[in-house]
Amino acid sequence: MELVLCLFMSFFSITGTSTQDIIIPGQSIKDGETLISAGGSFELGFFSPGSSKNSYVGIWYKKVSAGTVVWVANRETPVSDTSGVLSITSQGILALLNGKNSLVWSSNTSKTAQNPLAQLLESGNLVVKERNDNNLENILWESFDYPCDNFLSGMKLGRNFVTGFERYISSWKSMEDPTPGQYSLRIDSRGYPQLILKKGSEIVFRAGSWNGFYFSGKPGLEQNPTYSYDFVLNNNEVYYKYEHRNSSFVSRYALNPLGSIQRFVWIESKKDWEIFSTAHADQCAIYAFCGAHATCTTNKSPPCACLEGFVPRSTTSRDSTSVDWSDGCIRRTPLACDGKDRFFKHFGLNFPEASHSWANKSMMLNV
Repeated sequence: MELVLCLFMSFFSITGTSTQDIIIPGQSIKDGETLISAGGSFELGFFSPGSSKNSYVGIWYKKVSAGTVVWVANRETPVSDTSGVLSITSQGILALLNGKNSLVWSSNTSKTAQNPLAQLLESGNLVVKERNDNNLENILWESFDYPCDNFLSGMKLGRNFVTGFERYISSWKSMEDPTPGQYSLRIDSRGYPQLILKKGSEIVFRAGSWNGFYFSGKPGLEQNPTYSYDFVLNNNEVYYKYEHRNSSFVSRYALNPLGSIQRFVWIESKKDWEIFSTAHADQCAIYAFCGAHATCTTNKSPPCACLEGFVPRSTTSRDSTSVDWSDGCIRRTPLACDGKDRFFKHFGLNFPEASHSWANKSMMLNV
C-alpha cells in the first residue's frame, strides 16, 4: 500500500506556467496557469487525479516530488472540465467559477478586507491578507485552517474552544476522488486531549495524551535536531503542531483512503519519498484491542493480559491461545471500600483512555 500511495501521487495530470506567487482583485488563474511560492517549494493550480476527468484547485510540491498534492480547495465540488477560473474579490474572497460562470467553491472571512491579495507561501500555506500587512496574525483566511489528507510542518490540529472551530485532516474517498473519506485524524478534546484516528464516528487508533514531550503512545516523537513539537492547551484552544528545524528537510504526514497514517521523508539522493514511520504498525495500536482493565505488549504472544487483580471477562479470553480480548477484564474481587484497597504502580504504559478524565492544567513537568 505504501508504494501505491507514492506512485499514485505522481500520476496526477498537472500542467502550468507561472511567474508569481500572488493574485490580486482583477487577476485570475485559469486551468494551465499556476502560482509558485517565492522559493519554489510549492505550486498552486488545477489538476486531475489519476484518470479522472474532474478538475480541482490544489497545492503540490514543486521543488521536490512534483505532483504530490497536499491540499485541495474544491474537494467536494469538482469542475467537470478545464473551464475553471480562480480569482479573488475585492472583499478578500477566493472564488472558483466554472465555464458557465457559476460559483463552484469559495473561501470565507469574518473580517472586512481593504486591499486584499492571495499569496502562496513557502510553507505551502495559501493565505488571503491585506497587501501591505505581513503580520501573519492578521491573515484573513488560510488554507492551513482547512487541511485535507496531509499534515504539513506549521499546520495545527486541534480545536478553538471559544468558536468551536476544529482543524483536522481527513483521507480522500479514493485515490482518484479527493472527497473526504471515512478516516480522520484529530485531537479529541474531551477530558485530557488525545490524538485519535476515527473511521466515521468510531475510534480505531489512539496515539495517547501529551505527556510533556510527546504523545504517550508514540514515544518516537520526542524533540530532536530535525523536528520540534508544540502542544498547547489552555482555556481558549488546544492544538498540536510540528516544525522542521532545517528548511532543507522535507517531510509530511499523510492519511490514505485505507486509514493508514504514515510519515514520508523526501530522500534527495533517491528522488523519492521514503516511509519514515507508520502510526499503527502493530495490533497494540488498534483502539481497545485488549478491552478494559488489560494491557497490550507488542512483543508477547498473545499480547493481552489482565492488570493485577483482574481476570478475563469472557471464557474465550481465558484460553491462552485466544486472539479475541475485546471483552477485557473484570475485578477478581469486588472493592470492599473499607480502607484496605490499594493501588499498584505500572511503568512504561501508554496513558489510558482519557476522554472522560480531568487534568490539573496548572501542574508543570519537572525534569
